[in-house]
Amino acid sequence: MKDRASALPLLALLGVITAGHLSLFPRVADLDGFYHVGHALAYWEGSPLDTALPWATQSIIGDLGGDLWWGFHVLLIPFAAVGGVVGGTRVAALGLTLTLGLSVWWLLRRHAVPWPALWAALFLVAVPNIFFRHLMLRPHVLSLAASLALLSTLIRGRWWQAAVLSASISWLHLSLFWMGPAIAVAYAMARVPVRAVLEPRGPDHGVPIRAAIPAALAGALAGWLVRPGAPEAARLLNVQLVELFRLKATEAPVTFAAELAPIAVPDLFRTSWLFAVVWVVGLVLWATAAVRALRVDVPPPESAEPDGDARGRERATIVLASAMISVVFLILALTSARRAMEQWVAFGFLLLPFLGATLSPRRWPGPVRIGGAAVLVLYLGWGAWRHTLNVEQVAFRADTLRGAAEYLKTNSEPNDIVFHLRWDNFGPLFAHNRSNRYLGGMDPIFLWAHDSASYWEFFYLSTEATTEWTCGAYPCGAGALDTYDALKDRFAARWVVVEPFRNPRFSLYLLNDQRYELAYEGAHDAVFEIVEDP
Repeated sequence: MKDRASALPLLALLGVITAGHLSLFPRVADLDGFYHVGHALAYWEGSPLDTALPWATQSIIGDLGGDLWWGFHVLLIPFAAVGGVVGGTRVAALGLTLTLGLSVWWLLRRHAVPWPALWAALFLVAVPNIFFRHLMLRPHVLSLAASLALLSTLIRGRWWQAAVLSASISWLHLSLFWMGPAIAVAYAMARVPVRAVLEPRGPDHGVPIRAAIPAALAGALAGWLVRPGAPEAARLLNVQLVELFRLKATEAPVTFAAELAPIAVPDLFRTSWLFAVVWVVGLVLWATAAVRALRVDVPPPESAEPDGDARGRERATIVLASAMISVVFLILALTSARRAMEQWVAFGFLLLPFLGATLSPRRWPGPVRIGGAAVLVLYLGWGAWRHTLNVEQVAFRADTLRGAAEYLKTNSEPNDIVFHLRWDNFGPLFAHNRSNRYLGGMDPIFLWAHDSASYWEFFYLSTEATTEWTCGAYPCGAGALDTYDALKDRFAARWVVVEPFRNPRFSLYLLNDQRYELAYEGAHDAVFEIVEDP
């Protein structure tokens, strides 16, 4: 009976993960997953050692041939090879969310937090928009799990384990190579005051500071070097980080994903109101407890167990380090890119289970416990409603551009270049058809870094600022170019893929111009062939 009761919370965690993915069906959370599965299929059909991406034209990622997400794509090869594009995307995304949820459960259980599985389930659904991102087939889900495991390992582990976890972050997701060293720095900043206040009594299981930061740095370096095309990947990293932030600092209108824009304070509270309030209250309560401990110069009693003092130091270190990390990422979300909310929520949430273990809610008055439970139930209901809105308004059809891609695969010549109106079209087209070549290859910054003039010509048409003509500069001024000439000469395209519901004006332009011939028309997409100018 006891074993059955202890298994129920873990089943609840698995149920939350499964329900999240079932709620998406028949859609998928994100189009980027198609690119990642497509790249895994390209490795399966060719060689994982060949990181060239000739399918991306007008793109520095195609010019250089590096792979920022090489480790992630290698891990996806079995899913893509067995499940294909759609099946592989679904199963792999489920595996990623399971890995994240079980990593949080493992961390809390390792540090003796009561009910770790229930806390892990709350971790996933703490903020509805972040829960939706946990359902995506993206490397950030695994890198987040490795980041949390790294913090726990620094507090209770060995230096080589920390090095391996830091290496895994940059191996999977090179854009976050700095995450491992940053966590090690936060750990060092937390470990010093904790050891000064809580005098060392009992065993010390933490990695020494003199070893923690070098191990994290060495791991990050190894995760970059243990891949083919490491120099090319470093150049792409410079584009995605340095060049991207430089471009964002200008006033030029850019068509990048919304996640790369900062989030406004009202939007933050609109989407994360209860978590934000509880997080602030948790910080205040932990700060109050720390000040009280300093005043009396006696560590608060942690446990009657022989290892209670060591556990108290570990909990204090993980709480202080998590608080510092979460504050930094909240600042990044407000000032730079809203996708930093993932780390803010993840590390900020770690305060709560340890706070709950310290405050012992069972001792609270009955009305307080009932009121807290009622607020939690209402919040979960609100979160379920918000998640439903995300599925309806943000999720994508699993067959996005599949018909257009399969038509081109059958009816076009190999290596024909296909012009598409949206940068996120690359993933589905590439996943379903690797006979043709496309534009950009993931983020628009790669198109910009290849040739800013091509980017602006793409920008005018993509946003439908113009249709019959385009321009290679912003603002345009002189140098306007007929759209037909741009497609045929600048982009060397023979085909155009368009989604009429996203680009209705450009679709009408193609239909009404005899230089384009409608070759395929699906329910949501169309393919036009560029013919000779009569």
